[in-house]
Amino acid sequence: MMRRSIYLIFCYILIEIQCKSIPFVNNAVLISIQPKLNTTILINLTCDQCICSVLSNSSILAVNCYANFSCELFFQYPRTYTIQSMNNSRLYFVRNIFPNASNPCCVSNITLILQKLQNAMTNAISTRVITPRCLLLNSNGSLITIEQTSSVPSYLDRFDPQTLSLLEHIPINALVTNIAFNQEKYFIGMSGNSTISVFTKDVSNNSLVYVNNINAPSTASMSAVRDMIFLNNGQTMVVASASNNRLYFFSLINNTNYTMTSYITLNYIAPHGLLHVNDSYFYATSWTNTSIYAYSYNATISNWTQTLFVNAYTTSTSYGAHVLIDDCNRRWFTIQGYGIRIYNENGINLGNWSLGAGYFDTLLLDNYVVFLSNTVNSTITRIDPQITCDDG
Repeated sequence: MMRRSIYLIFCYILIEIQCKSIPFVNNAVLISIQPKLNTTILINLTCDQCICSVLSNSSILAVNCYANFSCELFFQYPRTYTIQSMNNSRLYFVRNIFPNASNPCCVSNITLILQKLQNAMTNAISTRVITPRCLLLNSNGSLITIEQTSSVPSYLDRFDPQTLSLLEHIPINALVTNIAFNQEKYFIGMSGNSTISVFTKDVSNNSLVYVNNINAPSTASMSAVRDMIFLNNGQTMVVASASNNRLYFFSLINNTNYTMTSYITLNYIAPHGLLHVNDSYFYATSWTNTSIYAYSYNATISNWTQTLFVNAYTTSTSYGAHVLIDDCNRRWFTIQGYGIRIYNENGINLGNWSLGAGYFDTLLLDNYVVFLSNTVNSTITRIDPQITCDDG
């Protein structure tokens, strides 16, 4: 105990003599996201002891001090990180050198990404699925799609995202169009009656549990439900209605009981894919026009403003299916009848990936692992380009 006291006193004297001030953030720690760094952990040290022990090592840039008498040493800063709140902890920048702004962009060279994806097609994994539609990950990380069969039943399929092994094949006693997932519930667009049915998953067996239906009033009914997105933590649901060219807005009443509050009649044909960017901005694709439209909310007038983001029309056999945004803020536009066109945030074309007919949806995971659903060939394909963030 005495040696520890002397050590602490010496430490403070050393810092004071050298007039060294060390900036810190209280009740916070640095969390590496990309790349995952090999840090050093010291144990059985107070925060003061830890700082004293690293001052002579000029390679150490930052230190997380934890409440459990341990500390974590950073010899470099990650490109992507977060500073996370944590009670009774402290983040020190021991060299007065701070990390650059967190940059989530893994590989900025889209040409390199597309080349590696094309080269990886020969080793892609594919599995047969009858007319697969939208692709999503549930909260457990499983890959989910629905089968748009020509007769009842349709199916909800759950796959292992690494191997595409089928984990569940759940019948749905209806014809389906699209699927969304929010708050542990599946929202499935139903063909014919233009409604959205809500289900939970019965964890004890291979089945879905019906919760309720979501409908618009009969005087303004939906027609051909397509994508659904959720704003404001699920308080607002937006639905694309393809046959009557409308976007519907629903407000959450309780649990999954939504009521329609308004709709927008569009000046283009067949809204299809929706992408939530933030609670006041989203994208909608036009199936027929092969275009992407942007919607921004004006709080002053309580209204949504529409602008054309990009027109990707090429032929009468290409259709605007879905759009996603990657970690470098690029828009990947899946066009059935062509493949994928990629744009920056200003709508400037950055690259193209010609795939052929039938590609309906694209799902992008870390390091640009791509899943593709194809309604013509009835397949889901997983392509791993073997990219690391150091590549670009």
